Amino acid sequence: LYSIGYMHGDSRFPRFFTYLNLFVFSMLILVLGDNLVLTFLGWEGVGACSYFLIAFWFEKDENASAGKKAFITNRVGDWGFMVAIFMTFFAFGTVTYTEFLPLSPGLAETTATFIALMLFVGAIGKSAQIPLFIWLPDAMAGPTPVSALIHTATMVTAGEFMVCRLSPMFEASPTAQAVVCVIGACTALFAATVGMVQNDIKRVIAYSTCSQLGYMFFAAGSGAYGAAMFHLFTHAFFKALLFLGAGSVIHAMEEVVGHEPVLAQDMRLMGGLRKFMPITSATFFIGCIAISGIPPLAGFWSKDEILGVAFGHFPILWVAGFITAGMTAFYMFRLYFLTFEGSFRGGNKDFQVELMAAAGKVAEPHGDSGHSLAAHPHESGWQMAMPLAVLAVPSVLIGLLGTPWHSRFAALLNPEEAAEMAAHFSWAEFLPLAGSSVAISAAGITLAVVAYLLHKIDLGSAVAGRFPALNRFLANKWYLDALNDKIFVQGSRKLA
Repeated sequence: LYSIGYMHGDSRFPRFFTYLNLFVFSMLILVLGDNLVLTFLGWEGVGACSYFLIAFWFEKDENASAGKKAFITNRVGDWGFMVAIFMTFFAFGTVTYTEFLPLSPGLAETTATFIALMLFVGAIGKSAQIPLFIWLPDAMAGPTPVSALIHTATMVTAGEFMVCRLSPMFEASPTAQAVVCVIGACTALFAATVGMVQNDIKRVIAYSTCSQLGYMFFAAGSGAYGAAMFHLFTHAFFKALLFLGAGSVIHAMEEVVGHEPVLAQDMRLMGGLRKFMPITSATFFIGCIAISGIPPLAGFWSKDEILGVAFGHFPILWVAGFITAGMTAFYMFRLYFLTFEGSFRGGNKDFQVELMAAAGKVAEPHGDSGHSLAAHPHESGWQMAMPLAVLAVPSVLIGLLGTPWHSRFAALLNPEEAAEMAAHFSWAEFLPLAGSSVAISAAGITLAVVAYLLHKIDLGSAVAGRFPALNRFLANKWYLDALNDKIFVQGSRKLA
């Protein structure tokens, strides 16, 4: 429904829905397949559809290269998954889940480690973990409904789903579990640090997705597969809400600055949109509170369960998850205040020219829309506003299905584990951990309020002025993208 409003007037409207439905078909095969080969068929199908949809507006070079980057990076992961399938067949003589998973505990640890790590290579590619995360932020070149469906709720979580689906294989190898846990925690922290300095509204949410996927792997590596799946479930609602809200904002901004993504997606040209877009701003605010982990909204219950498990298993990595929770709250409210509060900055033609020049483009502050532009943005039509209102409801309430003293969600996955969880639940353990995670989130929100709502401190200038090297380091994504380009992209071209 949202896509009908968003893609209205696009010349390739039918093609978009063909790709989108083919994607859903492939995703269902991935989830419903009863063996590794069928899962892999769906896995490749969603990869192909993701390529078609990221490069949907292929007339622009950056969109075409973003599609290629996603496709090629995912091939690296898929090679690992394929080797794991071959090795599983070699070890068990079957790839059907119900036949080989019960036999996994009896597997030699070296073999189990090899299979589990190769499976995890597939998950790293699909779920954008370090070092194969580089494709996800660039995937924002696709239409926003694609970002919300594919790069938030379904395809990118397929890696985490696969790790949970094959949990007996990972449990047979403590080494593989430790690797999953460490890479998940590192990705969560890394993506949060980069998300704090982004100015493109979709890129902030993309790095947030990388970070939350890291949380899921962090939980799975700790052996808390139920908590990982629960976070996958709650995250889908509030992150899709945030992406669709961002799409609504971009749609409105295009009426003011034209169809140039450099201008329409830059938060420095937004501000004050709350009075023009009340439905979008209210639902977006709910999404920000949910992802920040403030009770009783959805994100609190799943994130808190992950941190609780991590505290008992890996206290050092719990610190990384704890700090990430504060950063998440900070950059999401930074995004909210820059976009919806203050006064509207989109009419500043000089700044538009400056941004275009910085992006290496010819300065056309009026964009290429071919029609007279509005003076200020206005609320999107009902086809785009209604899905936002619908998604806001589960973003508030869905987490209540997984309360630790009586988790209906855990009971669906594993009734015995849910009963054990309820029996061992202790308020004395729950309240200090929950209180600390809410406190760090509140601290992040408070910092965002002081810096971006009240303007008491100029945080951007302060960091850039006192720590220019750190600012450049974060803005350049820890130079990992540049390193990848130098070694693999340029290296393979020279080799060719």
